[in-house]
Amino acid sequence: MHARPLLALLLSCGLAGGALATSAQAAPGTADDALVRLTGEVMRTSVETKGGTAFTALRVGDRFVPVTGAGVDDVPVGATATVDVAVPQVVTEAAEADGTSTITSLGGEDTRHDLGPADLAAASDSSPAPASSAIGRATRDAAFAPGASALSVDRLVTTRASTAAYTPATRRITYVEVTPRGMTRHPVTSAEATTQVAGADAYWRDQSRSELKIAAPTVKPRYTSAYSCDTDPWVIWNEAMERTGWTGSANSSLVLSMPPAASDTYCGYGLGSIGGSPNSAGFVNVADRLHPVLTHEIGHNMSLGHANFLVCSGRSDAARSGSGWASGCFEDPYGDSLDNMGGAGSDEPHAPMLSSPHAIRTGMLSSAATVTAGSGTTRVTLQPMSGRAGIRAAKVKDVSTGVTYYVEYRTPTGRDASNVWDMATGVRVLRVGPDQSSVLLDPTPTGGWDPDAVLTAGRTVTSYGGRVRVTTVSTSSTQAVIDISNNTTLGTFTVKASPRISGTKGVGKTLTASTGSWSPTPSSYSYRWKRNGVAISGATGRTYTAKTADAGRYLTVTVTAKRSGYTSRAVTSGKVGVPIHATTRPYISGTPKVGRTSTVMVGSWTPTPKSYSYQWYRNGVAISGATAKTYTARSFDRGKRLQVKVIARRSGYSTGIVTTYSKTVQ
Repeated sequence: MHARPLLALLLSCGLAGGALATSAQAAPGTADDALVRLTGEVMRTSVETKGGTAFTALRVGDRFVPVTGAGVDDVPVGATATVDVAVPQVVTEAAEADGTSTITSLGGEDTRHDLGPADLAAASDSSPAPASSAIGRATRDAAFAPGASALSVDRLVTTRASTAAYTPATRRITYVEVTPRGMTRHPVTSAEATTQVAGADAYWRDQSRSELKIAAPTVKPRYTSAYSCDTDPWVIWNEAMERTGWTGSANSSLVLSMPPAASDTYCGYGLGSIGGSPNSAGFVNVADRLHPVLTHEIGHNMSLGHANFLVCSGRSDAARSGSGWASGCFEDPYGDSLDNMGGAGSDEPHAPMLSSPHAIRTGMLSSAATVTAGSGTTRVTLQPMSGRAGIRAAKVKDVSTGVTYYVEYRTPTGRDASNVWDMATGVRVLRVGPDQSSVLLDPTPTGGWDPDAVLTAGRTVTSYGGRVRVTTVSTSSTQAVIDISNNTTLGTFTVKASPRISGTKGVGKTLTASTGSWSPTPSSYSYRWKRNGVAISGATGRTYTAKTADAGRYLTVTVTAKRSGYTSRAVTSGKVGVPIHATTRPYISGTPKVGRTSTVMVGSWTPTPKSYSYQWYRNGVAISGATAKTYTARSFDRGKRLQVKVIARRSGYSTGIVTTYSKTVQ
């Protein structure tokens, strides 16, 4: 075992994606409250070495608008999001002054927006101003002003996941030499651009059975950017769209060739937007003329994350939640250089194969080249990934965790003949990480990066859930034989206490279901409320507010417990009755007087009762024997308050009880 060497390599960086949050708003009706509503496709950069900053944008019309805050950074890339963004101060000041806002926007061009207090008022009421309004356009343009910050998201309104499909296609490349402000030009010729793109084309043809091709580039006139590389990348890319006429249509990439000095900035040695599928459009920055960096960044455009390495001490695999990997483990970015989505360096003239998680997820590795291991032990003979023939990958799911593992065989042949960090070839076990990254597991973990992360003959890797074991039986120059043991028997829940319904029973009252007590503890619960044993449409939350239709009926709630590796189990609570409901409250007719007989009117009920009973009260105390519909006041009732409790009954229904308002005896 030996440690990862310190390499003077510039790593390529890409755009990545990913439950929602809402921030509080200021008091309504003020300029500080002014909001504009934007809807568009979510795009995002990965966290880069410089500043550790991730950049997010929404594609709104023909612009990629930088945004930040209020959960938008957690929305998966490629999803459509609607957000309310705060109107920048420069725009609100112009509107308050009833004047013209002149904003230096893309490429240093001035844009004018005539604004007034009415525009600000429209953005400050309960409905944010639309993106198409005057204040909406000014807000968008303000995000592209030199030195401007990304628009601040006040509220994430809605999201909708992408459903992109993989279709064979030829990707069109628009290629332009760009010199960021403050840098010295590094010329690139059309011949160099064509050669670089041709290398990327050959690579992606290899990976996709020639279904994904890249056309020769259309080279645009070079220019000097109005922006430096300390600017949000989305601003530079929007400017490039303006200068080149690139429209961002599917199966196209806009490539910005930059000087080597860009490598140490936000522009990066390589930077690419991650799409939702292999057919997505995307942006690319490259600060090198060799094809591996361009190949890598176009991979991001095609929806691929990075190829990373899981570093743990004393274990090969670990749990991962929204807060990160289990204690003592972390994901080493670019740590798998036997995948072109790992490290890319100027001293490595070619690119290795995609790893199996990337190739299978995108459909580039056909289903005919993949084996899925079922229950028990499955023996699989794998051919090398670089051979592009036969069974080249196996996958298996640990039912206790829901994690899928991928097994592949790499030999030092073809595209895998060498790699930038000289990682060893052999049997490898991987899984998928966040942001669509692939994650290589280390069969001999030491707490550090390991170039020898291969499963040699006789060794076994066990999933952290314990249900999956992968063992290498033998290897040769042409194949590897592996055994995959998969225990798919699901566990069962024990119910310690059944769910219960609490809260006031009555129409318009909210009832709450308890989850009950279970062993082991479920990871999630679902709820289904029922009226007299029949499911109530839409009643699937933990709480339920009784409706008129529930009056007199009995409610139950069925709680279903779920956890990976366990059979879901449903348990129903005991029933609670919602009383027959008085739609018109009972009342005492007339004014009670000594010596006169008062009558209680029963009002209206749903469902209609079959019988009623009564109890009269004097100053809140039941009057002995006063259980008829009428009552004759006596002398000692004078000045006292009379009330009647009306009890409505119907066979098979929950009894309703309502007390009249009080009246004073005269």
